[in-house]
Amino acid sequence: MNIVVFGAHGVLGKAVCQALERQGHRVRRAARQGAHLAVDFRVDLSAATLRAAVQGMDIVVNTTGILIEREGDTWDKVHHAAVDALAAACEAEHVARIVHVSALGAGTGLGGGYMRSKLAGEQALARRRVDYAIVRPSLLVDAACASTRLFTALSALPVIAVPGLRDPGGSRIAPVQVADVADCIAAIVAHPKALRRVIELEGPERLTYRAMLERLRAAQGGGRALWVPLPWWLVRAAAWLALAWPQRVISPDTVRMLRASCEGRSETTRWLRREPLALDAQPQALPPAVAGIA
Repeated sequence: MNIVVFGAHGVLGKAVCQALERQGHRVRRAARQGAHLAVDFRVDLSAATLRAAVQGMDIVVNTTGILIEREGDTWDKVHHAAVDALAAACEAEHVARIVHVSALGAGTGLGGGYMRSKLAGEQALARRRVDYAIVRPSLLVDAACASTRLFTALSALPVIAVPGLRDPGGSRIAPVQVADVADCIAAIVAHPKALRRVIELEGPERLTYRAMLERLRAAQGGGRALWVPLPWWLVRAAAWLALAWPQRVISPDTVRMLRASCEGRSETTRWLRREPLALDAQPQALPPAVAGIA
């Protein structure tokens, strides 16, 4: 099949392109620069503009997303307006299916601009007369993911702060490997029947935040650490301060998602036709701690 992948230079986008090519599909990459198609969801927000990118395509995969707003990137543009325009373009060009990557927790009532924009994008897609699959993955794990690098670095510190006083580090997460999500998307692309629904993907284990850090620490050969509980209000304040730094992970919205312990009805095993990989199943995917992080 002819497939175009938007966000093809992102961590997940690259993995999706590779998974699709392994299956013999003809893949076109769409990204802001250095790809087959130059598409910038900060400005390319009309169906007329995007029709050329999806013309002749059987399937469209959208992996584009941002955690933090900066430098013209806004949640409303990238997660909502661009998705609405892309869905309209696909409808006009009679694309068979859109596979759109959203986020686990969308539609649960979780507050914050990030989740509101994700849900708005899903709703815009569902209004179009085109088959779709909305993929909601849990926390993505990969050596190239900024969040994986951050959590790995934090887990290597001698003193590790964990949020919450009543249940320090008790927020629950089901981390899922990027490679598994990419393989699921490749299977969803090839599904022979109409879908028009949400598909939630999680890893094989629901770990507490502290347990996740302990696993990452053990994978690096770390010994015992001093665990220090922090009140949630202090964690939120630190997240606001972190917005001033050139990082892409920590924000009040990501803190809100961590505290909410979003869980879904995982279909990872169904689409993979095997058990998903554990957090530490691929030691080579766990980068060494970043020296000097305090």
